[in-house]
Amino acid sequence: MPQAKAVMGDAGKQGTSTRFNFFAAFDGTYNHKEKLDLSGDPHQTNVGNLFDQAEKNRGPTFRSSYYPGVGTGDDQGNAINAGPHPTPAIDAAAEKAYRDFSDAAQTYLKQNPGATPADLGASVTGFSRGCAAAVRFAQLVNDRGLVAPDGTVVAPPGSVPITGMALMDPVATGVQGETGIPANVKGQVLVVQAEHESRSWFRPVDYSDDPRVTTVKHPGNHVGVGGGYDRDGTAANVHEGVTAYFQRRGVPLADVPAEQRHNPNEPAMIRTENYQTARNGDVLTDEDGRKQLRWMVDDETKPRITVKPRMSEQTKAQLRQSYTELAPGLKARGLDGEQCLQVSAACVAKAAEHPDWGDPKRYLLSKNGEQVAVQHQNGRFNEVRVDEALQSSTTAHLDRVQDLQQAQATPAAQPERAAPVQTEPALTR
Repeated sequence: MPQAKAVMGDAGKQGTSTRFNFFAAFDGTYNHKEKLDLSGDPHQTNVGNLFDQAEKNRGPTFRSSYYPGVGTGDDQGNAINAGPHPTPAIDAAAEKAYRDFSDAAQTYLKQNPGATPADLGASVTGFSRGCAAAVRFAQLVNDRGLVAPDGTVVAPPGSVPITGMALMDPVATGVQGETGIPANVKGQVLVVQAEHESRSWFRPVDYSDDPRVTTVKHPGNHVGVGGGYDRDGTAANVHEGVTAYFQRRGVPLADVPAEQRHNPNEPAMIRTENYQTARNGDVLTDEDGRKQLRWMVDDETKPRITVKPRMSEQTKAQLRQSYTELAPGLKARGLDGEQCLQVSAACVAKAAEHPDWGDPKRYLLSKNGEQVAVQHQNGRFNEVRVDEALQSSTTAHLDRVQDLQQAQATPAAQPERAAPVQTEPALTR
């Protein structure tokens, strides 16, 4: 695990913060630092710990706020939200953080007459579905900039950077809407995935295709990465690594308290919540000796199943437009619905190569049905050959769109992404 901790810290190298920074900490489902009974774990998560460290260094140029997880009451809802309908709670947390950031930023500008909107930035962390709220917050800042309650634009869209983002075992089960990291997040982003989690409801969002992201695979199950079981086990190692990441990116978190640091002299316990257990902790079995499941699980003998970030609303709209305009002509020439979708996706991918030309305005099929001309807002065209478009799947074309969007959001001087790491094996309980 020391290697994993080192890689987490190294992900923060070459980081730079803004003169004023707002640190937003989004906790996971049923996680509330003041209501530990909701999760049933004896300790608060790493999100709560990181917030406490931020509060220790609170000052005129650094503010922080903590947002409890889905299912913890008030605007975070109840068991329905903690289960299949988390989106309203996630949106509420992100909107609240946006208001808090806007208020704090405006206070800073008023108290510092020489300050400008260029001095403003934020940093975020999250655990589990709190990661979806963290990403949503970043999207709001990117899409809106900062707007005062009276409607005054403090900073225009796209101008306020997220200077640090650490996501601990990001899960987006049931989350509706875009889950991709927006362009205002200035890498490197740190993502920590749990190596020993196989519950189907806890499949992590895989951001590793984004060149801004460093993905570290760490021993432990979901809570064994996000924190709550103990104070010095696998999650403590993650806690130290994430702290080092933020500190190296210029986010002034206090050091990890001695009592919360990983103890390398004790064997790292790898826990599971997959099975039903007796009061003494023994796993219950049926009459055939099979373990009784508590959750639906994926094949534990295979690598963890991951999910890709959801497609942006912009890409969805372009795909819908291209299909609507092209499908009738393509079908008249013998293509089926899936083939029409392939061609439509290829046209969206081609358009993404030229963001400086503006969004696509029209998709025009040639008379012989062999080419599509994509016209942009500036009047310029680029061409897609139908036969070439059919050589790749719809998914491959849309992955290309995502790759192009992420590359365009990456600073030119960005350091090369570190490869995911495998760490020392730990003991299994």
